[in-house]
Amino acid sequence: MEVHGSPRFFEDKLNDILEKGRAQFEAINLCKDKKTPPVEIHAQVVVFDDEKLILSVARDISERNAAEENLKIAEDKYRTFLTAANVLVQSIDQKGRYVFVNEEWKKILGYSDKDIEVMTIRNVVQKDHIQNCMHVFSQVMNGASIRNIETVFVTKNGREIFVSGNACPIFKNGQFSSTIAFFEDITERKITEKKLEESNNRIKLMNEKLRVVGSLTRHDVRNKLSTVTGYAYLLKKKHSDQTDIVEGLSKMEQAVKDAVKIFEFAKMYEQLGAEELTPINVEGKLNEATVLFSGSLPKIVNECRGLTLLADSFLRQLFYNFIDNTLKYGQKTTIIHVHYQKVNDDCLKLIYEDDGVGIPFENKLNLFKEGFSTGGSTGFGLFLTKKMMDIYGWSIVEEGKPGRGVKFAIPIPKLNQGGRENYHIIRK
Repeated sequence: MEVHGSPRFFEDKLNDILEKGRAQFEAINLCKDKKTPPVEIHAQVVVFDDEKLILSVARDISERNAAEENLKIAEDKYRTFLTAANVLVQSIDQKGRYVFVNEEWKKILGYSDKDIEVMTIRNVVQKDHIQNCMHVFSQVMNGASIRNIETVFVTKNGREIFVSGNACPIFKNGQFSSTIAFFEDITERKITEKKLEESNNRIKLMNEKLRVVGSLTRHDVRNKLSTVTGYAYLLKKKHSDQTDIVEGLSKMEQAVKDAVKIFEFAKMYEQLGAEELTPINVEGKLNEATVLFSGSLPKIVNECRGLTLLADSFLRQLFYNFIDNTLKYGQKTTIIHVHYQKVNDDCLKLIYEDDGVGIPFENKLNLFKEGFSTGGSTGFGLFLTKKMMDIYGWSIVEEGKPGRGVKFAIPIPKLNQGGRENYHIIRK
């Protein structure tokens, strides 16, 4: 083996070995095959027969050097990547000092390289967030990777920046070395969220005011209308022999009844969507709607056993509106049939039908429009029904044939917009 280096280099190393008794250094080895691998030399002085000799061992370090070079290239590449990233990247040692920050971090927060040399994490995190931040930092030091961290950084000029990101530990030789964290500036999002929250609070307050005012107004006006109805009744008795007066008072009574219905509609419309949707027993709600009517009813065939729908108490109002319309306009209705059928794996159809006179073709397009009526009613029943369907995320169509009864079909998708199941069937 022949070790290559400058004569002065080896002369210095030889003197160093003789002076200190041992030395370690790297050099280039010239092999028999003309290859020149790098070697690490361990040399020391030994005494043999009262004579000082130098014993040396050379170890080929080609692979180690290649690995170190590859590691350096990789580190340079990743450092370049981190430096150019458009998120805030920071690395912090166990004392909270900054080991590395990227250009975006410096641009957003405004600190110079000189500032960063003497700063710790406590200088950057807003004081109200320091305790929580240090708790997270402690977890990362113990080996945890933490996601969805939200905190507040303070820029050099004192402006607060809301950030969100992830942090994980870096270990060297089995020991914690530093953290690496990636943060996104979410200040604009936070400002928008705050404005949205304030707007929602204002809307809630206005809705509450409208609800209270509406409730009090309905209550007070109902009392006044009751007075009108009472006096009309007395006047009809007093002037029962005067047809024109009785007829006029009857019209007043009917107007009062219509006004009360409008108030009832306003109350129901105000409450639409206020309840949380829960699984509702359809068979039970239809039975509840049926008992709300006094007097005789057509035969009602309820074939909804085992079906639950994701709805609220307005499901009963749906059936009430259907039955009420049948009683008002069906004329010759003898049977009401409520049932359901599976359209496919992703859709179920709830069906209400009767055997009355049905709905003329020319009225079908306007059936669910506000105020539309052919019988002198308020025209709010089916309009309210359509609004209920919109809130549930369902749809409704009228498929009956004129002269042969109505058929309201309600296609219901398997899942609602929130991913919850709209219906469930228990076979009995």
